[in-house]
Amino acid sequence: MRGLVKLTAGELKRLARYKILAASLATSILWIILFLFISKSEAAEIAPHLIIIDVTAMSVLLIGASHHLEKQEGTLKTIIVTPLSLGQILTAKTLSSIALSIQSVAVTCAALYFIHKITFNYILLLFFILIAGASHAAIAFLLSIRSRDFTTMLALYAGYMFVFTIPSFLFNFGIIQAKFEWLLMLSPTHSSSRLIISAVSGEYDYTLVTIGALYLILLTAALFRLVVYPIFKDNAARG
Repeated sequence: MRGLVKLTAGELKRLARYKILAASLATSILWIILFLFISKSEAAEIAPHLIIIDVTAMSVLLIGASHHLEKQEGTLKTIIVTPLSLGQILTAKTLSSIALSIQSVAVTCAALYFIHKITFNYILLLFFILIAGASHAAIAFLLSIRSRDFTTMLALYAGYMFVFTIPSFLFNFGIIQAKFEWLLMLSPTHSSSRLIISAVSGEYDYTLVTIGALYLILLTAALFRLVVYPIFKDNAARG
C-alpha cells in the first residue's frame, strides 16, 4: 500500500512536470470565467456538461499526452523494472488521472457555489466521478497503447468521439429522441453522462443510473484485465 501511495504521488509530480496539471487548471479557469458572464439558470443548465467534459474527454487527452511523453523520455522502461507490480503501476496512473478530474470538478463546483450559490449532492457526484473516471482512464490507456504517437492517439480518439461521444451530447440537447437512450447507454460517455447529470440535477431514473454504474464498472474491469494489462507490459518494454 505504501508503495502504491508513493507511486501515485510520483505520477502526480510527473503530471505537474509535464504541465498537464496546469492544463487541467487552465480549463477550470475557463469555466469560472464563463460562469461570471452567465445567469444562475444558464450555469445550472450547462454545469453537468462541463463536468462531463472534464471527467471524460479531458481525462482521455491528459492520460494520452502523459503516456506519450513518458515514452519519449523512456520513463516507462524505468518504471516497468521497479519492484512494483504492473497492476500497481496502472492503478497509480488511474488514481492520478481521477485526482485530476476531481480537482477540476472541485474548482467548478466551488465556482458555481460562490458565484451563483448552486449546490449538488457532492458525495454522490464524487462516487460517479470515480466510476466514470476509471472507465475513461481504461479507454485512454487503450487508445494510447494502440497509437504510435500523440497525433495518432488524437486521430483514434476523434473516431471514438464520433461513435460514442457526439451522439450522447446530441441526446442531452434534445436532438436524439428519449426512446433511443437505452441504445446510447452502450456508450461509456453516455453512461457517464447519465450518472453525472443525475447527481447534478437531483433527478434520477434509478434503472438507468444503476445499469449505467454497473456497466461502467464491468467495462473498466474487462478493459484493464483483458486488454490494457496484457498489452501495457509489452508496450512499456519496447519503449
